[in-house]
Amino acid sequence: MKQDNTIIGVLIEETTSISFKEVCQKYHIPKELLIEMVEYGLFSTSTTKTEQLKLTQKDLRKIESAFRLHRDLGINLPGVALALDLLEKIDQLNDELNILRKHF
Repeated sequence: MKQDNTIIGVLIEETTSISFKEVCQKYHIPKELLIEMVEYGLFSTSTTKTEQLKLTQKDLRKIESAFRLHRDLGINLPGVALALDLLEKIDQLNDELNILRKHF
């Protein structure tokens, strides 16, 4: 039997240095709301300083999703945090399922 030499891994995203102002302008988010999102722990950054944030590309996608959930669906920030956690868990489970399907 021939073995499949497929390597399975995770792509590590680079950290991007981006200012609060740039995030607010790019995603049309009020500064106060972005600060609240950071305080609720929606993103991996640990600072609320308005000078510079260290955000990954994943964080930028989460900002966009969080703002849409808040704005479009009227979900409060604790609800947004829960929804994002659940969506992340679903993605993780789908990835695991795909890996299992490839092996069987």
